[in-house]
Amino acid sequence: MSAREPWVRLAIRPAVAADADTIGRFLAAMDRDGLYERHFAHGEAPNRALIERLGKVDGDRRAMYLAVGADNTAIGHAEYVASAESAEFALMVLPARRGAGIGAELLGSLLAGAARAGLAEMHGIIQATNTRAIRLARKLGFQARPGDDRTTVIVSRQCLTRNDAGTQFVSGQRLMPPELLRHDPDRTSLHRRPRP
Repeated sequence: MSAREPWVRLAIRPAVAADADTIGRFLAAMDRDGLYERHFAHGEAPNRALIERLGKVDGDRRAMYLAVGADNTAIGHAEYVASAESAEFALMVLPARRGAGIGAELLGSLLAGAARAGLAEMHGIIQATNTRAIRLARKLGFQARPGDDRTTVIVSRQCLTRNDAGTQFVSGQRLMPPELLRHDPDRTSLHRRPRP
């Protein structure tokens, strides 16, 4: 029997404030390495900050999605926060469910939501050792470049939108944001040096 249980129905849906307990259980089931890859830190503070951000979700400038099973148990989590025309994303999937395409579904939902919100581009900061996440981003059309300190990789791509005729086109021109967002201050402050 596969740990991934491919026959179990899966839905991707926006997260709402009432999902705080669902996300809390998801974070408790997440492995230590997965949490570190997501937060760039250990401890409970980043998890609490993630749950607190539920109250700021508006679906446009801040969006959060859950991959849930038939019993509404969270299997994956993804979010983005926007500044100007750019959004920074982050996601994670439970260890037993990795490799089943859930991360791609979540990232696709983020891209679609960002395009609906009129955002031009999306980027993410990934640990250089997290080759699984870098491969996923490249598979979905993100370009990668080394981060400032070589322990991270920055992936970026333009968002797809549709014109009135329903034809897809790429909005915006930049592929790499000029200034990275501070999506998750608990994480970002650990590997970015403060400026004088």
